[in-house]
Amino acid sequence: MKIRKRLCSALLAAALLMTSMSACSMKLSVDDTDTSSDLSAAESQNGAESTSTRNSSVSIIQYIDYSSLNECCEGIRKVLDSEGIPYDVTVGKDNSAREDCEQKARDLMINSSCDLVIAIGTPCAETVCPIISSGGRTPVVFCAVTDPVGAGIIESASSPGVSCTGVATAFNINEQLNMINTFQPSITRLGVIYTASEKNAEAQLMGLKKAAEKLGITVFDIPVENPSQLSDAAKELNTKAEAVVILPDNMVSKNSWNITSQTIAGEIPLYGVNISQVREGALAGYCYDFVSLGESAGQQAVSILHGESAADMPVVMAHDCNLYVNSDRLKDLDMKIPDEYKAKATEVKTSYDK
Repeated sequence: MKIRKRLCSALLAAALLMTSMSACSMKLSVDDTDTSSDLSAAESQNGAESTSTRNSSVSIIQYIDYSSLNECCEGIRKVLDSEGIPYDVTVGKDNSAREDCEQKARDLMINSSCDLVIAIGTPCAETVCPIISSGGRTPVVFCAVTDPVGAGIIESASSPGVSCTGVATAFNINEQLNMINTFQPSITRLGVIYTASEKNAEAQLMGLKKAAEKLGITVFDIPVENPSQLSDAAKELNTKAEAVVILPDNMVSKNSWNITSQTIAGEIPLYGVNISQVREGALAGYCYDFVSLGESAGQQAVSILHGESAADMPVVMAHDCNLYVNSDRLKDLDMKIPDEYKAKATEVKTSYDK
């Protein structure tokens, strides 16, 4: 009987102990869960800003496959890649570039498949910005646009007024023309070929003529519509001008070898606007770092995706150009770098076969 009582007491004590341990374990488990949830919420809130753009997507639309525009795209992609922002790239074909840009913009309007659009090149921005901005939801950042106000893309460089901003290549006509006049102090006749349908080229031509008049230089200009006209236009300028200059012009710049080859044959200097043209055979030129321009546009895109307003974001006006001189062409033309440019000029070699 005593043994049975002792056994019952032991079993009762064990049961009470198990119940107590279970309650403690349950309380500990609930406390742990609550603490973990609070910590997880805090971490999520603290990291929200750093990851806010990772769920965003960007659509890059590039006017044509051309070295300067490709370098702009390279700079943009570097920034987006560093931020972990996904993107797609559309490049227009030479014979249907505007139509390709317009079609892509309209597709984006219908599908609403991205949070921001980047337009590279003036003709692309002219086409894309009005279409995308009309929807009022998706902002646009442009890159490598010569005169965004004159092209009717925005209302003001300091306050765009529409959901569109970007990087403008404010090419310094006076700087380029003064350089030409220093290399050729006696020059009175300057030739230029431009694409009649590109507003940026027309704007640059007007600025060139105004500046040249002050220096006593007559500008002979020939408008063209397609690459097949460039060689004949260059041959004509060989008989009229003492030098030829290329303006910021997408079609002409992409097909500049048609001009370069003729100026080499005619033994007259050609002045370019990007380093590829100088390497190709232009004598000299003030040229932008287009990768850097693309990086600036990419940074604008990131800021907008973080919540800044494109309509209130001032356009970045790029002014800094580097002077490049083709040393082989200097020798061919029996010319030298003027003393005032020796310290700032970077010499390059030609890439064409003599």
